[in-house]
Amino acid sequence: MRCEAAGKPAPFVEIEAGEYFLEMLMEAGPVKSGTMGGSEGLDWVDLTAYFAGYDFEVEHEDRVLLRKMSQAFANGLSEGTNPFSIAPVDRVK
Repeated sequence: MRCEAAGKPAPFVEIEAGEYFLEMLMEAGPVKSGTMGGSEGLDWVDLTAYFAGYDFEVEHEDRVLLRKMSQAFANGLSEGTNPFSIAPVDRVK
């Protein structure tokens, strides 16, 4: 992970409820490989394939949230490669 390479602790966020969303995102694979390299967020096709393995129906709002989480994860990864941006791992709270 980039945090370890930078010698810094991972910037974790305390979650009081809904931790299962993060678990679902990590299980689905938070990002996928982009067509030109790098990472991009999961598409609806990716999430539909992931949820096909569930024995229950996942609410539409939950699917939207997971897609937004994936896009934010991909954006955070790409910010570290932009020389005009501060990577999430280097930000001061």
